[in-house]
Amino acid sequence: MPDHQNGLQVLQEPDPGYRGQLLDVVAVHGLNGDPVNTWTHKGSVLRSSTMWLTDLLPEKLPGARIMTFGYDATLVGNTSTGGVQSNAGVLLADLKYARERYEGKNRPIVFVGHSLGGIIIKQALRFAHDNETEFSDIAKCAKGIVFFGTPHRGADAARWANLATDIAAAVFRRSPSKFVEALRENSEDLMNISEDFCLIASNYAIFSFYEENIYTSLGKVIVEQTSAVMGLPNEEAMMLGGNHSSMCKFKRGDRRFEIVWRHIQRAAKGPLR
Repeated sequence: MPDHQNGLQVLQEPDPGYRGQLLDVVAVHGLNGDPVNTWTHKGSVLRSSTMWLTDLLPEKLPGARIMTFGYDATLVGNTSTGGVQSNAGVLLADLKYARERYEGKNRPIVFVGHSLGGIIIKQALRFAHDNETEFSDIAKCAKGIVFFGTPHRGADAARWANLATDIAAAVFRRSPSKFVEALRENSEDLMNISEDFCLIASNYAIFSFYEENIYTSLGKVIVEQTSAVMGLPNEEAMMLGGNHSSMCKFKRGDRRFEIVWRHIQRAAKGPLR
């Protein structure tokens, strides 16, 4: 299990005995998340946690190199000057280096994004498309995206406060992360990113999961279906059990994981027809 550090980390290489299609899976966490806990189901018994990217997905997709990207997405006390665009740039540069260093530049790429992570992925793909000389293999090999509760049209800032603890939420109201402003409902940043992405969206298979359950402290979902679904012709949308935080955490035997890994597998084939 990797440290909770920023940047791209390779969690799992393909099974050396696997002779089928190889692929790269890149997971990007969201607001107030990190590259490990965002994808980890905490069990009630000590040491019974499940990090599905390493504990479950390799069993289903033995040909996958699985990576996770970390950045400072804390809600309170965030001193990073990096925003969506700068983190998207780091993601691209790290991924390019990883694919050169560990070989396999022609592998299909599937991106998995939770919340804000999905916005960073969209921006990174637009950058790759606009800079094909530098990121030609990423622009060519990116085949699909799986979104979990990504606020394509934003959400009211008060909703994001519920992702912090009670004490942190009080501080949040005085000094929220810069990402909160970017994720406000129909913010200019979000609209620009969405408009730019729509120009290249037909290049990808897109699966958008929206949250089924309310956030108890809020009494409603964090990201509404109308924000989590873009309404694109090549997008398949589906409600997924869990609230905004738990919808991307699975334990062994969870039927939601069966749905998710099959969508990752399908995304590697490229645009939906």
